[in-house]
Amino acid sequence: MGRVSADTRRPPVVFLGPTLPAEEAARILPADYRPPAELGSVYRAARERPAAIGIVDGYFERVPAVWHKEILYALSLGIRVYGAASMGALRAAELAAFGMIPVGEVAEQYRLGLLTDDDEVAVLHAPAQGGYRPMSEPMVNIRATLSAAVREAVIDEDVAAVLAARAKDLYYPDRDWAALLDVAAGSEAAAQVARLRAWLPTGTVDQKRLDAERLLAEMRRWLEAGGGSPATPPRPFEQTENWRELVVGDATPGATPGATPGAAPGAAPGGPPPGAAGGDGRVAGGRRGQGREESGAVNGDGRPMISERPEESAPRRPAGTVIRAAEVPRRHVTDIADVLELERGRRPVLIEGALDGWPALDRWNPDYFREKAGGTRVPVEFYPSGSYYGSWVQAPLRMDRYLDILTSPGEAERCYLAQVPLLDLLPELADDLSVPGCLSGAPELGLAFFLGRDTVTALHYHSNEQALLCQVSGAKEVLLYPPEDHRFLNFHPWYSYRFNFSRIDFSAVSDGPGSPVRCTVRAGEVLYIPLYWGHLVEGPGTTSSVTFFWQPTTGRTWRSPGMRLRAAVGGAVRRRFVSPFSETFNRRFGLGG
Repeated sequence: MGRVSADTRRPPVVFLGPTLPAEEAARILPADYRPPAELGSVYRAARERPAAIGIVDGYFERVPAVWHKEILYALSLGIRVYGAASMGALRAAELAAFGMIPVGEVAEQYRLGLLTDDDEVAVLHAPAQGGYRPMSEPMVNIRATLSAAVREAVIDEDVAAVLAARAKDLYYPDRDWAALLDVAAGSEAAAQVARLRAWLPTGTVDQKRLDAERLLAEMRRWLEAGGGSPATPPRPFEQTENWRELVVGDATPGATPGATPGAAPGAAPGGPPPGAAGGDGRVAGGRRGQGREESGAVNGDGRPMISERPEESAPRRPAGTVIRAAEVPRRHVTDIADVLELERGRRPVLIEGALDGWPALDRWNPDYFREKAGGTRVPVEFYPSGSYYGSWVQAPLRMDRYLDILTSPGEAERCYLAQVPLLDLLPELADDLSVPGCLSGAPELGLAFFLGRDTVTALHYHSNEQALLCQVSGAKEVLLYPPEDHRFLNFHPWYSYRFNFSRIDFSAVSDGPGSPVRCTVRAGEVLYIPLYWGHLVEGPGTTSSVTFFWQPTTGRTWRSPGMRLRAAVGGAVRRRFVSPFSETFNRRFGLGG
């Protein structure tokens, strides 16, 4: 394999995110700054033969983290690889014996075994559009700050130890000084805690930032000195079967990994090799002609969004293009006596006046949610593909953390607080609602809460329950398809847990199939969605709503035996395989009622 020489080096590559803004880093070291590293990032950078590679931040949990093997690959090419502060500190401590260069206090503590847990450097942060703004405090910074407070006699060692233990007990997205000091305010050391609170604005130690700046300075000194030999002699690189399958793939038959710096067929120049792991964590080895883009945005808890797409993307719907559809009829709530009359027509109805008198119409906004339920942990859906039409994963976040994501500047993050059981998880909001009169006579009602920004709920249908969508703030655009149009809508197979979701990406079509109807549901209005009616819901801007669910009052579904059988079998699969997992998830993170 070819090695890097002084006269052929490209600029250094640095993987950076919330630890230090790239524009500030560039004042220390001119470099090619890239988003936090993930599986394949270092491999792709190494193929470009940069002068050096620096790893500060890296993604984890939702997608595979940067692999040790790819760092060894870069080292085998004679590329100098530095690590500090965050993911870089972890990998540098683990690979120091192989030539990776640990820099800074955090990396040294990991190398010596004084730190062992990954969560010491984990941080919740805004997406790329929000500048990766940190929204929680990493444990290593808390420890460094408490040590400084002890040295300056702000607190004593016993109080520092108690605060460090309490911080360690917090889930990493929940770690911040306000939460930690509020917990400690009622303790016997309240006077010391008060002094610490007053001292923090000028005394806080950002150890991760200090280490990142040191890494950049060391890289700059080495480059200005003319580079030189690797920290340790390069070792032979073992091209294992896992390496070939997971990283190299089979896009270039007979090619030797790293033989040329160009991109493999099917990948953009400098892009990842075909066969890298997908955004849902599954290994997608051996697929031809499909590239995986570097993360352009991150989820609010520090985990990335990966866009995996064919080489040639489907055409996007032109701006302003609207699928041709008839309008949903409107009625006033006074014209609907009870739920039986609502159900009788078996067609969607937009109802005005049903929410008159709801306090939620005046109260519900981010500040109110933060005040009423800011500390409540809620299950947020994240979309690793970067598209609301892709699969999603759930993560527990405190409501105030989710609201930070929701109100961050720039393009909205692909996440959604959707179908949350309001009475179980957010009972504080229940007093702001009442059951609309048009549901009089309905059997037992379910109640779900929705809160998001620029959201899309992919086209789906309800197989067992009808719905009354009650819009509280903002407005939603809804496209509805009658049951007889199911044959046009390309639903997932009956054995899939998403059996009632369409596989059509409506953002990529300029006209839709079948004969849909549409409506705009504004604040204070409600939409009746009958059983089996497919509906696509888009929420531009920040929106909040609740939906009441109930089974048909007559106990009959009115549909063909085939449709009922598909719904019954698909529902059974979901209950058998998905519900137990959801219940385990809820118990694990304290989300149950």
